[in-house]
Amino acid sequence: MNLWEALKLDMNKHRAVAMVGGGGKSSTMYALARGARDAGKRVVVTTTTHMMPHPKLVLTGDPGAESVRLLLDRHGIVTLGRFFEAEKLEGVGTLLDYKEAADVVVMEADGARLRPLKVPRDGEPVIQPGVDAVVAVAGMDSVGQPIGAVCHRVELVCALLDKPPEALVTPADVAAILSSPRGGRKCVEECMAFRCVLNKADTPQRRTAAAEAAAALAARGIHAAVTCYREEERGGKCLF
Repeated sequence: MNLWEALKLDMNKHRAVAMVGGGGKSSTMYALARGARDAGKRVVVTTTTHMMPHPKLVLTGDPGAESVRLLLDRHGIVTLGRFFEAEKLEGVGTLLDYKEAADVVVMEADGARLRPLKVPRDGEPVIQPGVDAVVAVAGMDSVGQPIGAVCHRVELVCALLDKPPEALVTPADVAAILSSPRGGRKCVEECMAFRCVLNKADTPQRRTAAAEAAAALAARGIHAAVTCYREEERGGKCLF
């Protein structure tokens, strides 16, 4: 089963997918991009915040539909962005600019400083008009660890959970953060599909925790996929 199927997303309907939340957004984005390309779709990878470029994908800073269309005809998949620091990209144009040219657009719309869990501050995430689905990601390596040690925006996480920084993260906490309109569901409109990824379920304990979090999300009517990317798959390194 590929990740599109695991998330119960339809690449013909959910053509623009935004990643938010904690650790695993890039790996998830590239796994979706690879799945769409393998299905014969023309794919744009981009960001509304900042991201590292994939070394094996063609990069363009021109968001014009005709320019993107020509590159997709040649390569099938392209990264859209421009360097704003030595190694990081920022987004260019708007989703509506290049959704015309691509069959599928996958994008990072949030940052977490490599932490497995986060609660967004004002101005986060950056979800553009035209997004069809939002995927909120959390790392199960957070479970059993102090909030203050593994969460991004610690003060916001503590406020949402009503817990101190030294409290240990539980599967119920992961589900609460992902499902909250102050957390993973922030800025998700009614017209957008919402899914969750419970990542880094790479030990029996983490798989058990992921199953508990998935059950808690299901009780709220939210579907979640449990993932564990191999080292060579992280950041999409071996997917292209």
